[in-house]
Amino acid sequence: MGDYTKLGFGEIQNIIDLYTDEKVVDFRPLSLGISNSNYEINTNNNKYLLKVSDDKDADEVLGEMTILDYLRSQDYKYSIIPYKTKKDELVYEYKHVYGVLFPFVEGIPPGPNDNTCFEIGAALAALHNVAGPFEGLRSCDELSFPAKVIYEYTKTETCPEDFKKLFEDLLGKKIEKYLTQSFATGIIHGDLYYDNTLFDNNHITAVLDFEQSGIGNFILDLGISMSGCCLEKGRISPCLIDSYLKGYESVRHLPANEKEFINEAIYLGLFSISLWRIKRFKEGNLNPLMADSYKQLLYRAEIFKQTVSQ
Repeated sequence: MGDYTKLGFGEIQNIIDLYTDEKVVDFRPLSLGISNSNYEINTNNNKYLLKVSDDKDADEVLGEMTILDYLRSQDYKYSIIPYKTKKDELVYEYKHVYGVLFPFVEGIPPGPNDNTCFEIGAALAALHNVAGPFEGLRSCDELSFPAKVIYEYTKTETCPEDFKKLFEDLLGKKIEKYLTQSFATGIIHGDLYYDNTLFDNNHITAVLDFEQSGIGNFILDLGISMSGCCLEKGRISPCLIDSYLKGYESVRHLPANEKEFINEAIYLGLFSISLWRIKRFKEGNLNPLMADSYKQLLYRAEIFKQTVSQ
């Protein structure tokens, strides 16, 4: 997916006019993301990435951009800073569409390997080290699905039976202890898979797509990221987890309670993204063809259990 919202040349130019007097030379839709439309735009002076939100309202997009603006003020070197419109707005609105304009950053998403995991781990730890106060920044609970929300969802009638059964199998004996922990909190990314990064010469240069970001527990952010980065042939690899954690701890030391619940955090990371897909594709109408895509995350969790049990 890349262009759910179809924009023509004139519409692209009108959006660019909200930011600059440059003239659009050409543009092309990009096959990136599953909840946005993305366009590469070339003007007579610059190259831009135009994002159109397809499943979030303008306030939700503004919440994401406010976090990026805060990260700019804190010199977090891996975030890409959005442009502001001529009216000093972080989010544009044009007719029926709204979104954000970014500089177009060159780089390639990496494949999962030891170096990739080490680098992403270090970048996530640097994000977790960003200092507060965080007044005005949204909670991750508004968009993502932390452990308590997942647990409560399994008790609802709308919860798919396979989701509920596997949750009880993997976490039934430890979820209550997990929920009593006082985990460290701060800004989390919420969706840091390796395809949400750019690399150059084997080093990470950018962390992308802060759509699920907010104030939340670092441990869940770790679990989500490792569940989507530490993959070998589609399966979570303990060796790549070790590389990821080495990178992470080169920047931020893991407290004892986070170390204790690493495997549970990985399970919860998979359930969190699985529930995100259920809400958008199975219960929602963003892309009905992906209604069963949540099962992919459940299968990955089941295989991971077999791996750590050996």
